[in-house]
Amino acid sequence: MSLPSPIAPSGTDTPSLELKSVGHRFGGFQVLHDVSFKVPDTGITGLMGPNGSGKTTLFNIISGFLTPTFGEVLFRNRDIRAKSVRQRSLDGLVRTFQTPKVFERLTVAENVMVGAFKSGRSGFFSGLAGLPSAWREVASMREQAWTTARLFDLDGVFDRPSALLTAGQRRLLELARAYQGRPRLLMLDEPSSGLTTIEIEVLIVKLKLLAEEGIAILLVSHDMELMGVTQVVHVLNFGRIIASGTMAEVQEDASVREAYLGV
Repeated sequence: MSLPSPIAPSGTDTPSLELKSVGHRFGGFQVLHDVSFKVPDTGITGLMGPNGSGKTTLFNIISGFLTPTFGEVLFRNRDIRAKSVRQRSLDGLVRTFQTPKVFERLTVAENVMVGAFKSGRSGFFSGLAGLPSAWREVASMREQAWTTARLFDLDGVFDRPSALLTAGQRRLLELARAYQGRPRLLMLDEPSSGLTTIEIEVLIVKLKLLAEEGIAILLVSHDMELMGVTQVVHVLNFGRIIASGTMAEVQEDASVREAYLGV
């Protein structure tokens, strides 16, 4: 059994995401300086750095909550600086947050289905209200949501209110909902925050599954075990990229060790 088919990667050398000399100022304070890197069309790319290094600001710029002061943000080779958060999501750029955001008044099934409704013809709440024009589409989406829930180990709580889920289940639900929207690029902000060791191990398995399904992932995390799933890591410090390479390579980089350990 496999997940519902995502939007297939292009199979070309075109990156999923490319940042070109991105900088940002808050008033007179510059928090990002000439940030440039690429996220490949497949696989898992890491972004790490000490607290206050500019990771959240950069994530907000990529996902559309902020507009960069200068520089370019290209998604699948197109400048997206003028696009809204919703427009980017419809294009396939999806972001999660450090604290899992789920609709607590909805069931697990309904939460997963939310991810599919953005590409459906019927509105989500019209479907829940039972309007005849939406019945058939809702039934199909519920069936797809069940398939996704099983693969994210949520089938046992499929019709349970999401407010009753554990922290680990909430994180898996967020990932399942994001996947249901068929993302091209999935941006994960500290997805292991608040999880137990066992829950992190489960999360690692699911991230590998998503990558194998052809989704590009940009991962921010302080968890070194979780960052071990990345193919390449970019290290940000004081708003600048100070190192790029495999996890093993950046861990041995003198500038990275100084930034984290002061040595």
